[in-house]
Amino acid sequence: MAFYLTSQIKIGDYENIKPNKVSWKTDVNSFVDSCIITLPRKTHLVNEFPDQTEDLGGKKIYQFKEGDKVSVLLGYNKRFHKRFEGFVRNVKMGIPVELECEGYGYQLYDIIFNKTYSTVTVKQLLTDLTAGTEIILSPEMADIPLKNVRFKNATGIQVLEYLKKECQLAVYFNFNELFVGTLFGKVQKHVKVKIGWNTVKDDDFQKRKVDKNVKIVVREKDKRGEVTKTKNNLKKTDEEKKRDRIAREKKRQQNAQNRIVRKYDDQKEVKIKAGIPAKLVQEIVNRLQLKENYAGYEGSLQLFLEPHVDKGMVLEVNGGMYHEKTGDYFIESISGEYGMSGGRQTVNLGFLWNGNTGTN
Repeated sequence: MAFYLTSQIKIGDYENIKPNKVSWKTDVNSFVDSCIITLPRKTHLVNEFPDQTEDLGGKKIYQFKEGDKVSVLLGYNKRFHKRFEGFVRNVKMGIPVELECEGYGYQLYDIIFNKTYSTVTVKQLLTDLTAGTEIILSPEMADIPLKNVRFKNATGIQVLEYLKKECQLAVYFNFNELFVGTLFGKVQKHVKVKIGWNTVKDDDFQKRKVDKNVKIVVREKDKRGEVTKTKNNLKKTDEEKKRDRIAREKKRQQNAQNRIVRKYDDQKEVKIKAGIPAKLVQEIVNRLQLKENYAGYEGSLQLFLEPHVDKGMVLEVNGGMYHEKTGDYFIESISGEYGMSGGRQTVNLGFLWNGNTGTN
């Protein structure tokens, strides 16, 4: 069966836009989805004065503008899948023309947020923040309580940054749906691929090297200055125990040579806002610890436009000739291209916390 590329792109009031090229990127570690649409310039110029002819010097303007809504569906043989939805952020009037687009986080730049809460859930905070926008909250978002939260003249984007950096939460959009919670807090749909069958490249999908185990400690400091430290409560695997023995012996030899004991070489502190429930803090530190010590495969696989995948999904990889690469992996990001040379999507894969010890 022959496959041919098809697109369904709408920008503002204009439908069925035919581009030279489309590239897009989406990532669970970012709340900014991006897309660049490249268009032939002449096709999309319109006469600003329709009562004048071109021969009389009628001025032409581009028909798209900043803030126009954008929808990009791409696929094969008119089997379309949505790759991007958002807004035009910038129009670059070159040859060809480039439309720089951004996802629904775009609607939060102009919001100035002034709120003080003694106690509030993340869901209620985001309900207040997104009022009047087209953003909806994920129904899978947990009721995470926060204490003593204050925003003064903060943009909507700064509020999301606060939840990501201060509370160590995952913050990302699936088109207009906003999810905030633990990284693996959403129900993960599964998609299957087989290396060498429906993949293009797997050169950058390699085993992660871990020389030593690094202890993750989450540090909370309340308004009275009291500090609470939380360590993981995971049982060590045989491989981690082996790495520990090798690291201890290496350190013993170094200390014998240098006569110096460096107590904190293998410890990394991560700060988190005080007041988050202990159970959630423990889940966060366990996740960070498992990811830090992960010794499995990670990196990228390049796929065709099918099967369709989204960030946050689980990719079930059949290694084919490379049996050791077989396993389930979390899709952290997707970057794709569509144009005259074909359609490709590159998925960046990482550790999946789902009963996975990270040592396979």
